[in-house]
Amino acid sequence: MAGSKISPSAYVRQGVMYYYREKTIYCRYQYALRDAVDPGLLQAAADAALAAADYFKVKLVPQKQGVDLAAQEEPFTVCRGSRLRAMPDETGGYLFNISCEGDTIYCDWYHLIADGHGIARFWTRLLMEYCNRRYGAGFACPPLPSAPPYDMDALLAHDPTPREEGMPAVDPVPLEAGALCRSIVRLDKDSLVRAALGCKVKPVSALLGLLSLAVQPFVGRQRVEYCYSTDTRKVLGVPDAFYNCVASFRHGVDAGPGARLADFAADIDAGLRGSLDPGTQLTQMARMMGWVCRVDALRAPLRIKRRVFGMGEAMGNFPADFWVSYLGDPLDPDRNYPPALLDYIRDFEVWVPPDGASVGFEVASLRGQLIVCIQDKLGRAGLPDALCAVCARENVGVLEKTVLGPALPYQE
Repeated sequence: MAGSKISPSAYVRQGVMYYYREKTIYCRYQYALRDAVDPGLLQAAADAALAAADYFKVKLVPQKQGVDLAAQEEPFTVCRGSRLRAMPDETGGYLFNISCEGDTIYCDWYHLIADGHGIARFWTRLLMEYCNRRYGAGFACPPLPSAPPYDMDALLAHDPTPREEGMPAVDPVPLEAGALCRSIVRLDKDSLVRAALGCKVKPVSALLGLLSLAVQPFVGRQRVEYCYSTDTRKVLGVPDAFYNCVASFRHGVDAGPGARLADFAADIDAGLRGSLDPGTQLTQMARMMGWVCRVDALRAPLRIKRRVFGMGEAMGNFPADFWVSYLGDPLDPDRNYPPALLDYIRDFEVWVPPDGASVGFEVASLRGQLIVCIQDKLGRAGLPDALCAVCARENVGVLEKTVLGPALPYQE
């Protein structure tokens, strides 16, 4: 939105589904650098990154039946420590937060304003601005424009579902939910690629198969259902969009006792490839946003809209046994950054509470390893061990397993 005269409120519908969720979804990327972080330089870097990306200079304006966005005029302040802060209540009205502790920069945001693909450009810019100040890296930092809102009416023309208003005649599917437990399993990427080649599938398809095999003993049935998201920026013609721009899909496989990756990897791969078809993406995106727009148009209090929204999601084949998001590069997914930036980044973690599932896997790729960050609402003892055992059986190398315990230190 840098250099644009479009009102911030024009973007809210693209992400308003996250405002209608029962639980506020805060996301976190954390980057461990090679030296202790200088808070003063990080503040200067944050100011420069924000000046280059006007899209994030917004604040929430609650309405009786929903929410709007308006331009943010207050200065942004970097925080000390690793605690996840409530947004916007504890962040000066901003819908994101930047903090630091030791050698780590914590980058948090409210899912209302961006998905992981969109905000990665902003976090990458922050790191570049910081490295310029801390190390004299000399990275070029031009403005970061955001695409204008896509044509919602044109998208909804692809929606195959009836446009009927009102409350669905079904109760929401109850989710199993407890205190989130976090763990990390680090895999050798080359060995995963070899396992995928042996099954003649994409590496991400092999990863989905491994996760299905690991989760199956905990779900109480042979069939495992999972959900994943696909980026739709290109098919919608908005490659530079910061705002939420994904279509979610669900797939199921029989991963019961005795099953091996090769038994169903081709089925997973076919489902994944099918979901990447532009027409399929448009149809699913239209189905999802059609429901969002119908709920948004209801003349009802927010609590009613949230209930109606949850019912519609239940009817749309959500939730699932687990949610998986494959980030790939934890910086700009399109790799529009100087390769030398990686010289300053030692490690990475990503935390997004599982949305519509009892366990969530967020996976990033850095320096030859796959970083599988796990958040489990049930706190299942043994899930990381189960994933390690499955990987060992399928000849995928496990580099490290770490159980971190409770969820991030924030309670609603």
